[in-house]
Amino acid sequence: MVTLSNFQIITPPHRLSQEESKRWILKRHLASARVSGGEDEESLARYEKIFDRYAVKPSLIASRYFECPDIIGDTVSEGAVYGITEGSPRGASIGQRTKFFSERANGVLERFYNEGTPELSHLVHVTCTGYRSPSAAQLLVAKRGWGEAVGVTHAYHMGCYAAMPAIRVAEGVVSARVLRDTTPNLPNRVDVVHTEMCGIHMNPAARTPEQIVVQSLFADGHIKYSVSPEGGEGLRVLAIKEAVLPDSDQDMSWAPEDWGLQMNLSREVPDKIRGIIGKFFSEMAAQVGLDAAELRRNAIFAIHPGGPKIIQAVQEAMEITEAQTEFSRAVLRERGNMSSATLPHVWASILATKPAKGSHVVSFAFGPGLTVFGAIFEVN
Repeated sequence: MVTLSNFQIITPPHRLSQEESKRWILKRHLASARVSGGEDEESLARYEKIFDRYAVKPSLIASRYFECPDIIGDTVSEGAVYGITEGSPRGASIGQRTKFFSERANGVLERFYNEGTPELSHLVHVTCTGYRSPSAAQLLVAKRGWGEAVGVTHAYHMGCYAAMPAIRVAEGVVSARVLRDTTPNLPNRVDVVHTEMCGIHMNPAARTPEQIVVQSLFADGHIKYSVSPEGGEGLRVLAIKEAVLPDSDQDMSWAPEDWGLQMNLSREVPDKIRGIIGKFFSEMAAQVGLDAAELRRNAIFAIHPGGPKIIQAVQEAMEITEAQTEFSRAVLRERGNMSSATLPHVWASILATKPAKGSHVVSFAFGPGLTVFGAIFEVN
């Protein structure tokens, strides 16, 4: 078994309230509609009403953080990503957005790791919002001169549930090193680092209700944590389980387009999660000899806040209380949905309250597939 510890967060530089971000996005929507042509003032006013109806309410998400400085700019025709002109009604190309991601991810990794002797033996880099090879993780170990000692593994394009398979990969690396230690001068510690920038993938020309929900839900977030052999303070991993649901491939997707990455999210997702989560949880508890009924009564539940309806669906299906899911709701309120970085933020906030040793944390996440991931932790 391994333990998760040493959580560290780097908050993106630009914070907007939900009302501010809604106004900013709507302004880009309207600018895109105007430069594309074929719109009159009546249709533009209709877009504004649709946006107000479907955007996630400030009572559920109070604020979100972003890397892109465009989010605080007023000039719609200029910006690193969201300059809206007649030739570019959707903003920058996927190449330009990838370049922006790479530059910012490089900076985040450098802030997480100082010069000097590495205090880890392996680095797992997790993201679904930008790719460049060599990656920010590879550039870091090369720049620091760690390339012959510190390994790098990439856990990319899995979406919101990616923290759990990343932990599974890290657990395998830790276990292998126990059997075959090739770098005895370094600690047996694997760091998992998430750099998510969902905010650079808005399409200002997409004004459907589904896309308005997506664009008012996602945000940016960066976090790292350590996976090491059992012992020390943190969350000890007892179980990790996954399931890919049949006939669900159209319910959630994350695909590259010429302008950026396109998220599709079906309204059926909460109901499909509701239909499987109880059985999934009971089987996961049984695998490690824990009483499912007792966990339902007493555990803290860290649910990936894919949206308010996701948390509610799990809470109702599991028959657990709102107090048991409050950490997930709080992260959603304070930061929005940061894709794979969100659950680690929830775990960090749980540990910050110093829960009693021996208490359990049950965690769920969901993503394309439709994939359901679960984990059970014990507080050390």
